[in-house]
Amino acid sequence: MRESSADNVSFLRFCGGRELKCCYKATLDGFSATAFHNCSDFKGPCVIIGWTNNSFKFGAFNPEGYRSTDDYYETFDAFLFYWEKNDQTTDEPIVLPKVGGSGAALFDYARGGPQFGADGLLIGPPLAPVMGGFSGPDTNSGIGDLRQAKSRLGLSYAKRPDGKESLFGDEFKAVLEEVEVFCSPQIASLY
Repeated sequence: MRESSADNVSFLRFCGGRELKCCYKATLDGFSATAFHNCSDFKGPCVIIGWTNNSFKFGAFNPEGYRSTDDYYETFDAFLFYWEKNDQTTDEPIVLPKVGGSGAALFDYARGGPQFGADGLLIGPPLAPVMGGFSGPDTNSGIGDLRQAKSRLGLSYAKRPDGKESLFGDEFKAVLEEVEVFCSPQIASLY
């Protein structure tokens, strides 16, 4: 695991000073869902931070962690967040909590990247249907590309305070330049 980068100091304060280790960095490990799961599965609760090609910084907290189960998890403890300004050293992130019940808060698709709710935040969604691996699509194809993300808020996760229905603001889709996953057993004590 890698040390937390210096530009995440403010975020570490937001996490209560817990030490986080970077277990996945897309620009080093690869942008495929396979690379994401190879680095992130079975590491426990984690924080995902991403940057769009417009320098918009956002993230999410997964209290369940990843295991490539092709299943979903119920929880009220997952949340999304973003920074209003690109300089995160002066801003605290804005948190968007889980809404509409605890059901389907997290999806853990082996062929996809992080997914929060059915449509709250999808990073590298699977390119082929998830079900049907025995008689349907080849389970080695349709791997998600973590350069692609989309968001629709309101059903699974709260809308932004400015009323926008996407984590990314006016756009429902975004191209990502970086995705990092930070893991720590200590983070479980945050929720």
